[in-house]
Amino acid sequence: MGFPDALQELLDRLPARVVLELLRQGLCLRCIFRFLNVRDAVYSIELPTPAEVYSKIFSSTEHNQEHELENLKNSVLDENSAPCLICLGVLQRLDHAAGTERQEHEPFEGLEKNPVSCILKAIDDAGHSVDKFCLEVSLPALILLRERSFWCYLKEQYKVETLFSGQDVNDHIVSLKEAVKWSLLERLEHALSAKFDTSAALRIALVFKHPGSPAEIEFLAAASTGGDAKRKRNGGHNEPESQGFAAVVAARAVAEAGESLAAVQRSLASMNNELFVRRYQCPPSQCSLSCEIAAVIWRNPVFVGGRYLKFSRNVSQSRWLIEEERMGEGSVQEIIGDVVMPFYKADNYKFHAAGREDIDVRMLGTGRPFIIELLNARRIPSASEIEKAELDINGQKEGWVKVKGLRQVGIEVCALMRQGEVEKQKEYVAVVWLDRPVTQADFKRLSDLKELEIQQKTPVRVLHRRSPLIRPRTIHWMRCEPIKGSENYFLLQLCTQAGTYIKEFVHGDLGRTYPNVGSLLDCAADILQLDVMDVKMEFD
Repeated sequence: MGFPDALQELLDRLPARVVLELLRQGLCLRCIFRFLNVRDAVYSIELPTPAEVYSKIFSSTEHNQEHELENLKNSVLDENSAPCLICLGVLQRLDHAAGTERQEHEPFEGLEKNPVSCILKAIDDAGHSVDKFCLEVSLPALILLRERSFWCYLKEQYKVETLFSGQDVNDHIVSLKEAVKWSLLERLEHALSAKFDTSAALRIALVFKHPGSPAEIEFLAAASTGGDAKRKRNGGHNEPESQGFAAVVAARAVAEAGESLAAVQRSLASMNNELFVRRYQCPPSQCSLSCEIAAVIWRNPVFVGGRYLKFSRNVSQSRWLIEEERMGEGSVQEIIGDVVMPFYKADNYKFHAAGREDIDVRMLGTGRPFIIELLNARRIPSASEIEKAELDINGQKEGWVKVKGLRQVGIEVCALMRQGEVEKQKEYVAVVWLDRPVTQADFKRLSDLKELEIQQKTPVRVLHRRSPLIRPRTIHWMRCEPIKGSENYFLLQLCTQAGTYIKEFVHGDLGRTYPNVGSLLDCAADILQLDVMDVKMEFD
């Protein structure tokens, strides 16, 4: 292939003798650019072979290139015979992705060499639709070792070159992850007909693994043997004690975490270059095996919110099992979630609500705010499809649960709902029984009370799952209505602070809630039915 003008201009600016040396050592062109701190556009173009670049550089020098090129052709620079010394084929394979296009039903081929096709197949297999995406790259830990090893080699070979004067390789070369992204993003956008966006819910992880990585990083764990400390005590090489101790601690972390990239980074950070080159070969040895590629596709949680109403006194909020036996006829969670989930083709879902009512309590009035958290959704339905999901829920023949205002919401609504769960007020209607006939004086006594503070010990009925605490709560107001033909019964409407146990406020829970309706009216009181009428929260 011909030389792109941008590449020719770049080669003219780079130190020719360094480029030639890096080619001889077995680095691919993109790794050469990384070590020479070249950024951005050059990574995304299809590059000539190392032999072509070698020839091009030689043509502009006084060297006799014929002998050198012959040696080059027989060297490890042949990409068909050996991977790059540093990236182990990660960047070499990117040229196989150039111009990747695929028609529907066209088979995927050469996946072991083509990262774009690998990603397309993973998306196809998972059944994801793509509007925008975020690309993440995972690399084997041994690449960190090889980068540092070669950096130490260059520092020794080219002491006068300011390019290699820094101590920390990570501060002076282009990150391999960034190079991969620069190389692939434009091609992926074209192949997926979608835009890259770091905040996109759809995440693409391109995972590179190498079979030799676990063995090659074993030397880090060997640093914990204390050999250097022994040499120090015996008059050997002098090292700061803190340096050796940090290396031991980090090396143990590597041994415990296996090929944890973070553990390897910590271990390497604990070693100065002098210690590192005694532990690891510089430059690193040639490897015959390339990295393996895999693509993992998932979508961050998607949230659908609304308000639900529950009309049955035998439907729990979430699925309720006792010793594997279902309690009640169903649950709000399943009635809503099992309808919504297929529209998103999600793996699963979680149900979140602004508080909860007991199984025998109806949720009426304006409804209770809720959110369905959909896990790894394969598609995002349109607004009209979400409207259909709402109709499907409301059209179920049992009519136990209905929803209002179903819509897709952002994650910030979760925080809003949690905040409102603590701060909100709730209104109820209860059917109350007294052990004596109800009087107008009883109604006046309760209705006159405003901002009544009560103390509630954790109710007996929930002590098995709640901490035994005393919770102060406020009853904001109460109103009473008689029930015709039932002199011992009345309707109690009340507005309370979030978290108030209404049943216990009525009957007192053996004195664990005080004051209560019974103590206020100087009689025994109990509750027969309870309905939630309003959950006051900015959610719509």
